[in-house]
Amino acid sequence: MRFGVQLYGADKNSKENPEGFFRFLSDSGYRTVEPCILLKDHGAFGGKGWTENQMSHYMPILKNAGLEVLSCHVLTKEPEAVAEEMASLADKYGIRQFVWNCPDTIEEQSCKKFAGFCIAAADRLKECKAELLLHNGAKDIAEHINGKSAYEWLLEECQGKVGAQPDVGWIFAGGTEPEAFLWRNADYIKSIHYKDFKRAADTGILYETSVGCGDIDIKSCFQFARAMEIPQFADQDSSINDITEDIKHTAAFLSGLIQFRENSRSILCILDTLTGGVKKIHEYDRVIEAPNWLSDGDTILYNSEGRIWRYSISEDREMVIDTGICDNCNNDHVLSPDEKYIAVSHSTRESGLSRIYKVPLEGGDAVLVTPEAPSYLHGWSPDGKELAYCAFRTVNGKEEVDVYVIPAGGGKEERLTKKAGFNDGPEYSPDGKYIWFNSTRTGLMQIWRMRRDGSEQTQMTFEEQNNWFGHISPDGGKVINLSYGKDALDANEHLPNMDVELWIMDADGQNRKKILKFFGGQGSINVNSWSKDSRHVAFVMYELIHK
Repeated sequence: MRFGVQLYGADKNSKENPEGFFRFLSDSGYRTVEPCILLKDHGAFGGKGWTENQMSHYMPILKNAGLEVLSCHVLTKEPEAVAEEMASLADKYGIRQFVWNCPDTIEEQSCKKFAGFCIAAADRLKECKAELLLHNGAKDIAEHINGKSAYEWLLEECQGKVGAQPDVGWIFAGGTEPEAFLWRNADYIKSIHYKDFKRAADTGILYETSVGCGDIDIKSCFQFARAMEIPQFADQDSSINDITEDIKHTAAFLSGLIQFRENSRSILCILDTLTGGVKKIHEYDRVIEAPNWLSDGDTILYNSEGRIWRYSISEDREMVIDTGICDNCNNDHVLSPDEKYIAVSHSTRESGLSRIYKVPLEGGDAVLVTPEAPSYLHGWSPDGKELAYCAFRTVNGKEEVDVYVIPAGGGKEERLTKKAGFNDGPEYSPDGKYIWFNSTRTGLMQIWRMRRDGSEQTQMTFEEQNNWFGHISPDGGKVINLSYGKDALDANEHLPNMDVELWIMDADGQNRKKILKFFGGQGSINVNSWSKDSRHVAFVMYELIHK
């Protein structure tokens, strides 16, 4: 995901050594920055912020470091007088969001006047395809107007024309639970800032600490931001530690959350690909993933809590399959053509790396197929002789992610994709002639097809979106896949609990269309889940449980 840094606390670093500091941000994993821009009153903020001339100087340096500026925090004492300057910056640099602080004085009449300034500025920015957001401090949460926090009152007073950029740290410091605040104001929120506070045990005084080390439930706030697909910024502006160390820590902490999915419910569904109708067949208070549909039409397999389960539609009953040592199975598992075996991707507790094992479907000992790791299974050839999988391997000193095949009983693996990019999701066509897969080699993730021997690698989808996991119907006529928005995540990411879509097309790439939008992603349809009638598909929707 594309995390950013708010530069108020790092203003000095950005000015003293812009080339080195911006490169440090990029190397730490950040993709965007949010500078503070001075408009009018250049001396009113203690030397903090960039002038327009400084911004003009820094923008090419940011670009060279691989960083974007999508938003700016405006520092001004004259909000009524800066709309044209913001519009000019929007046109010149493509900035899409401008952020104002709430007014210094929390009083109904002065806030009404301020809301008028906001509406006028928002109307002007809309002409430039940009928007105005309001940022909160602790007092904007703690102080109230007509029974609501001043921040929420202001947002309503702006008549839906102005968005919100809440800082979860200041929400907490203002005496409100951040997660509950975010969800009840979800319609307003367009980006989010992270800072963290901890209450001293001896004095009860709040002090700022590194993000993820305090008393705020940052993980739940992150799940909100990921679900809303909004920009996320580290905002450490009063750190007692070296701010560069805190910034680096926050990048690692947030990156470690991208697959986080606690407090999630799962809904096993069946999609009618002809009508677009969806039937919910069972709900779970835990995460289940990656349904496989057996040819009996009644049994669906899925993974959950490290095990493989079988579910009977007619009996509405599930039972765990004995997979031997494979007790940490992920969402990449496939049935053998005769449905006597299931091959699973299992990560050992010691290394955490995924390897492929073969297990009798009725339960029994697991047999290792791929000694090398990580390996993530996606396909079993119709003749039963071969497995196809995504593997991370070191090639010429560099880690490459490619499609490999291996004999179903184990043996020497063969690399089929040797182009640049992230290559994943290999699956055989029913006639065994082709392997479908997805690849970022042309930029976004797209669906591709190749001959079984790796020749004739051909791109099959071309939308401005990230297309994952092309699943071929049993009759070979249709292909369904999962799609994420272009800007929602990086092309090589498939994350949980986001708005996603299912698209369908003929096997020759024709008659392609969107068939469903829902809340899901990772785990929804990672492996082939067509029914034997080549009409219905099993998939998983998710729901977030939140305050």
